[in-house]
Amino acid sequence: MSGRNPEDGDQEFGEPIGELKEIALDTPVSLLPAVRRKVHRRTTASQLLTFGLQAPKMIAIEAVRMMIEILSTLGKRRGG
Repeated sequence: MSGRNPEDGDQEFGEPIGELKEIALDTPVSLLPAVRRKVHRRTTASQLLTFGLQAPKMIAIEAVRMMIEILSTLGKRRGG
């Protein structure tokens, strides 16, 4: 970044920037909430997908740990 600020004036940026300033349109009030809704929707979908893919793996890992714990406990009872 060069550190230039377009608000300082058009002399650094040339004539096209000045023309664009004149034809700039106002942002509709409903745009920001609509964008936020879309971002939240995509974030929620991403989190649900991640959870849906990771939950079975975590359940399987816990089941294996439980079986190992049960088998080690049974082995200690028989040996002791």
